[in-house]
Amino acid sequence: MADLDLDALPAWLSTRRWFGGKGRPIASVRVADEARLRHLRVLTLEVAYRSGPSPERYLVPLREGMDVPLEEALDEESCRIVFGILRERREVRTREGVLRGERFDAQGSALDALPERPGVRRLSAEQSNTSLVFGDAVILKLIRKLVPGRNPELEVGALLARRGFRSTPALLAALTLSNDVEATIGVAHRFVQVDCDGWSYVLEALARDGGASVALLEEVRELGARVGEMHVALADPDDPAFAPEPVARDDLQRWSRTLLSELEETVKVASSAVPGLAAKAPELRSRIARLAEAKPSGVRLRQHGDLHLGQVLRSQGEWLIFDFEGEPARPVSERRQKHAPWKDVAGMLRSFAYAAAAAEKRGAPAIPREPLRRAFLDGYRSRASPLLPGDPATAQALLDSLELEKLLYELRYEVGHRPDWVGIPARDLLQEAP
Repeated sequence: MADLDLDALPAWLSTRRWFGGKGRPIASVRVADEARLRHLRVLTLEVAYRSGPSPERYLVPLREGMDVPLEEALDEESCRIVFGILRERREVRTREGVLRGERFDAQGSALDALPERPGVRRLSAEQSNTSLVFGDAVILKLIRKLVPGRNPELEVGALLARRGFRSTPALLAALTLSNDVEATIGVAHRFVQVDCDGWSYVLEALARDGGASVALLEEVRELGARVGEMHVALADPDDPAFAPEPVARDDLQRWSRTLLSELEETVKVASSAVPGLAAKAPELRSRIARLAEAKPSGVRLRQHGDLHLGQVLRSQGEWLIFDFEGEPARPVSERRQKHAPWKDVAGMLRSFAYAAAAAEKRGAPAIPREPLRRAFLDGYRSRASPLLPGDPATAQALLDSLELEKLLYELRYEVGHRPDWVGIPARDLLQEAP
């Protein structure tokens, strides 16, 4: 490859969907590490900004002989080279460390069943990562933004496999890059043929039937049960990283302070777009104060971290939960924090509210949210009740607060990204019961 024109990289990076630094002035780009794999160069680019966040690192595969303007090496042969490291548990020396393949599957898994040169296709529905399917049997997610430590998707996937949780595509293998830090750069799962994602399934059913049919409510109840089983599996008492811990007074007070800060930020950002928000704020502050005063009860545990209907799949009439990476914009340390299990539940309940509102935007009549909520919560409690607060007032205060947290985030997001959708969280927030 000709010498890489580092001066051209800032403009090129801004065109990549996976690059998270769009809109930030870039001070410099350097090659922090490099692995040479036949005609392939796998680069770790470190991007420094003129102000704001610390330098970030990104994974960029390039072919030998390419110069700027760059084109990533995502052709079939290049993808098979990277896949081979993972499949064969190989170690490859890099300029600053080692690239290593790990496997977590049992003998005779989908990895073993693939031919030596499987077909490769790239999934188009992606943003922060790159997903590659090999032989319609294995899906490899290349993690483009590298952060120190094991990626939560790998960490959680390995735990769920050990605990026998089957309502998720099976974890098969991973790629790790170790130099001055260790980072997960790829995670492979069994590829599942799906009918649709949960958002499409629920939205289409609501729009078609003008509300939640008996059949849909039963499916929603089943989804609640799967989420409850997931939380029970994640509460592994033998692993300190996953062992549940009792909710303490300090936790309730800390969560209350955080929520108050989010309320103030939302009022500042969204008041001009949502008449009535500022007037509603004192009532919401009073609600948040109840959380700090609640009786400590229940446990904190690791969880999905970004659970909504887009993170579940329908496959052969069953629900599957996937994508345990958490919110990629948040630091890994934050994504690993234990929280009340209601946090995942609140995300899903808000997703049902969004689906109902989206169906109404399509012309469906007003859709009651309560049957969907009740069905999901019934299914969830049927599996996860040992993890939940024994004190009913604490349970309600936690769930209310975490739903409010999601609502505030939704409102800030819609104001900044989708003004046409502001009305959905705004209506629900202003109608919040005192």
